[in-house]
Amino acid sequence: MNITDLARVRDEDLFREPAGQASGAGARALMDSIMSEKREPVRTRFPWWRGLGLGAVAVALAAALIVWMPIGGPVTEYANAAVTLRTGEDFITVTITDPEAEAETFAEAFRAVGLNAEVKKVPVAAQDVGKLIGPAASGTFPPGTGMTIQTSYDCASVWCGRISMPVGFTGNIVFGIGRLAAPGERYAQRVQIIPIPPPEFRTDGSEGYDGAGQPVSKVRGEMERRGMKLTYELMWLKPDGSGEGYHVDADQIKDDWIVESGSKLASDAVELTVLAPKTVPYDSVPPSKLPSPHHWAED
Repeated sequence: MNITDLARVRDEDLFREPAGQASGAGARALMDSIMSEKREPVRTRFPWWRGLGLGAVAVALAAALIVWMPIGGPVTEYANAAVTLRTGEDFITVTITDPEAEAETFAEAFRAVGLNAEVKKVPVAAQDVGKLIGPAASGTFPPGTGMTIQTSYDCASVWCGRISMPVGFTGNIVFGIGRLAAPGERYAQRVQIIPIPPPEFRTDGSEGYDGAGQPVSKVRGEMERRGMKLTYELMWLKPDGSGEGYHVDADQIKDDWIVESGSKLASDAVELTVLAPKTVPYDSVPPSKLPSPHHWAED
């Protein structure tokens, strides 16, 4: 299935910046950036804090989600062993009661209330086990619209949030439910380690590293000391403070270029986002071929 990447605004991108852990033009650029797949190979813009969670997962806890869409008709409810759904005129409220249930049990519930959804168990770090990942979608959105995702951090559930969708969307949606990734297995949701997250977000067992603003050679040395395999995203900052970038091969990155951020992609893999010097024009560096950000939905 060809999954179309969507323009998204995540609550994480708004919620965490005031805490002071991500600052500077580069941080704002990443915070404001939107994931894009306008060229092959895929170019991506990654919000810094997308991969962070709030603590160790308690499987028995519930997760709440609201999906805004054209359901119509009176309020109805559907429940099975995994999830409880409640629909109204333009929304679905979802309460996940058993994150360990089979994926098809979740999908059964979504279909019962009219949502053309597929649900997959996807690999994640320990902090994201049982949480909702995505969604990713294929289909056509009305002009000028897309999907927005907001996450709430003041609930006692595994995952709470809201997904808003335009009334005209009629495509397919793929939801992920996090399962513990095997050693070396690529995460469906990355985990930030650069800049160092505040203590409450360091729940995957990873030690952060104060590498933001440091030269590539220094950060690379520390990551290799930790046994991490490295990939790179090269990012260009614009005068308005926004930024755009894409993946490049390691031999295209110079030792004295500056690291902006870094995230774990697997238990043994880290991706560094590096600032392109002003003397390096955009599109002048050959892109690399790396998996789509929604690889978990496309598999």
